Amino acid sequence: MTRRSLLSIPILLVGVLAACSSPTDESAQSTVDRYLGKWNYDQPDPSSGVNMAELALPTGPQRAPQVGDVVFTRDPQNPNGDIVFGRTDVGCTWRFHAGEDALRLDPPAQLCNNPTSNVSYTITSWTATVDGDAMTEKITAKSHRADRDLDFALPTGARTRTDDGDGAAVSAFVGTWRFDAADPASMRNISVVRAADGVRPAPEQGAVLMTADYGNRITAQTDDGCVWSMLVRGNTAKLDPPVQTCPRPGNTTRTIRSWTAASDGTRQTAIVHGTNEQNAPFTLGYAAMQRV
Repeated sequence: MTRRSLLSIPILLVGVLAACSSPTDESAQSTVDRYLGKWNYDQPDPSSGVNMAELALPTGPQRAPQVGDVVFTRDPQNPNGDIVFGRTDVGCTWRFHAGEDALRLDPPAQLCNNPTSNVSYTITSWTATVDGDAMTEKITAKSHRADRDLDFALPTGARTRTDDGDGAAVSAFVGTWRFDAADPASMRNISVVRAADGVRPAPEQGAVLMTADYGNRITAQTDDGCVWSMLVRGNTAKLDPPVQTCPRPGNTTRTIRSWTAASDGTRQTAIVHGTNEQNAPFTLGYAAMQRV
């Protein structure tokens, strides 16, 4: 055997191995690609249960709307593999395995200390399937409270793919929006205020005027005269920048840390976290408004 032929053996082997691995890599990339990008929750629908989570409280089941987005990206350590990371807009990051039929939480129990709502929870199962730009999902979890764990489930989740430049739905937000009647039973339009003397409910009422700003930005003016800046991507608007403060009488302020809303042009559903004029944290977990 000549020296030339000996030198050619490793080159031939590399070529053969590359040819053998290429279809697998391409298949994995194709599978992963269908899940990548930003996905907004569709408008929650209490009548059908779509995007209405169920939380098992000691007093009975409580439903809560799901709004906001998740961004799925490839594993930076292995971009050609089948692992995907999903980061939600509340600041949690989750690891998934991308299969031919579905995206599945992997490993199946993962913990996040949610920095937006200051709640810790473990997601035990999260499965998502995709058909073009439509995603359906099912989630089960445990919400960790000081005295007990609460079961959480999202039986029917629905999302639509969007992108950071998608401001086509600005018109779905522009206009005057009035809060539905507050309902203590469902906690619709009831803020939970954590004051120094204890936790108390505070009904929300009145109207919000939303006007177009520039690009995909809008301005929201509440009845108390405060003005807030929001950014629209697809059917979802979010407070941007994420912490904004409004001066109030008596040398006080009102601060909103997070405000995420979904709109279909007629109905709007939102979740709001902030601090009131008495410096007490509040959460409005189920805001519902109608356009007027």
